[in-house]
Amino acid sequence: MVDALNEHSGTISIGRRIITSLWFADDIDGLAGSEEELARLVTNLGQTASRYGMEISAEKTKLITNSANPITTRIIVAG
Repeated sequence: MVDALNEHSGTISIGRRIITSLWFADDIDGLAGSEEELARLVTNLGQTASRYGMEISAEKTKLITNSANPITTRIIVAG
């Protein structure tokens, strides 16, 4: 995850501190301030996982927004 977040500068801040992800046991929540930023994060995570012989489980992956508008950007997980 550290490699995947290497180029993700993030736009979410809490108390003037940039937050790029939350880690809980074997779950990782990637945080993004826009749909485009989220798409780049998911793509980078998938490419980084592939380099290590791993893959993202599309069945277990969820996209959640705190906006009243639905997500309209096409975000592809594991093809």
